Amino acid sequence: MAIEQRLQMKLATRLAMTPNLQLAIRLLQLNRLELQEAINQEILENPLLEDVTLEIVEAPPATESVRGTESLPTFQSEEPPPQAEASVEPDADLLGEIDWRDLMEDNSDLHRLPREEREIIPYENIIRTSTSLNDHLIWQLSLIRTLPDERRVAEEIIGNLNDDGYLTVDVAEIAARTQMEQEFVEDVLALVQEFDPVGVAARSVQECLLLQIQQSELAGTIVEEIVRDHLPKLERNAIPDIAKALKVSVTDIQDAIEQLRKYEPKPGRQFESGNSHYIIPDVFIVKVDDDYVIVLNDEGIPRLRISGLYKNLLHAENAAPVSTRRYVEKKLKSAMWLIRSVQQRQRTIYKVIESILKFQHEFFDKGIAYLKPLVLREVADDIGVHESTVSRVSTNKYVHTPRGIYEIKFFFHSGLQTSDGDEISSLRVKDLIKSMISAEDSNHPLSDAKLVQALKKRGIHIARRTVAKYREELKILPSSRRKVY
Repeated sequence: MAIEQRLQMKLATRLAMTPNLQLAIRLLQLNRLELQEAINQEILENPLLEDVTLEIVEAPPATESVRGTESLPTFQSEEPPPQAEASVEPDADLLGEIDWRDLMEDNSDLHRLPREEREIIPYENIIRTSTSLNDHLIWQLSLIRTLPDERRVAEEIIGNLNDDGYLTVDVAEIAARTQMEQEFVEDVLALVQEFDPVGVAARSVQECLLLQIQQSELAGTIVEEIVRDHLPKLERNAIPDIAKALKVSVTDIQDAIEQLRKYEPKPGRQFESGNSHYIIPDVFIVKVDDDYVIVLNDEGIPRLRISGLYKNLLHAENAAPVSTRRYVEKKLKSAMWLIRSVQQRQRTIYKVIESILKFQHEFFDKGIAYLKPLVLREVADDIGVHESTVSRVSTNKYVHTPRGIYEIKFFFHSGLQTSDGDEISSLRVKDLIKSMISAEDSNHPLSDAKLVQALKKRGIHIARRTVAKYREELKILPSSRRKVY
């Protein structure tokens, strides 16, 4: 078979990712704090950008807008920023199409709450000091007299505890790391297990509970026997089997279980893990009279404009070398793209929330029972964008509503068919399952099959495996383990 080269022409259509489009997509998927960081970084790198936030802070209160529907912005579609390459000569092609008055003013005044009406989070709720479990145990270790080897092994043990206070490595591994005998490590572990909180440094739930029982007045009682010898049966809720094995009544076992509930299976969770996350909403939905107003949270986000100094530099002939003018033109286009991309991001978020508010209006008025099934495509079609755009908006962004704080994607979920031909939200079904189980007879808990029948009577047709999946997502035990004898 001969191999030859040919020249062939083909006509094709493809989407080109321009720098402007790439920037718009990148900014759209950022949350408020990430956007703030990205803008601040761009301000440092681009001398044409100015942050006018400080000037606005000093403005008199009379200039603030009044919250209400009359203050809603009128969003107008804008032409995309120029994408032509910067030329060596700063001709009117670039300068003539720039609305300098628009770009040199603070044009990021989207719908905001008046500054005096914004909720200020108290500093005492943000800035706080806390002691970690590791620090608490090291402090106790420093209060007792130990040998250098004991202290070294104890610190190794403490360093391998998880947030719940459990030892996550084998004693043999600690012995190998510290080059000590395994029996010596066991002795040091017993010492650490005497520290506060009681039950810390255990290697299993059983050991954790036994450590707590043995240091209480229940040591040597039926409670200790249940944990030591019958914990697997207790996990299966096999109370009659435990009563038979211990030759006591079911009532005695139930009383022992009630006493056992007082102990902490995760002794380390009372200490801060250092991984606390504070949610700052990207959007507020505020109820004003009978209407809802959408407010974008721009607190801390720089408000940008183009520096007027560089406009004069570009307009003045022979004011600077060609290389300097070329650099300024490049930075000018970059600044324009950023300003307009931020504006486009805010408009898109606003439109998505506005569409969600339209589809889920009954939820905001009446609660989760009226939450409707909603998919990305419905909102995308409503506002005229692609589904991926709505997906980027709804991920990792939160909205503060009169009903609480929710991630935007909370409002998107599947639905189930009812006997009337309508659809009901899967979240509504979960809420019904949770309500039914909360109201059940603890002596005769509802099985998944009975839950299916109860939902069927309400006109909701659902498979048993789907009920089981929803129950597991709600972290509710099966009926056999919820039964009280």
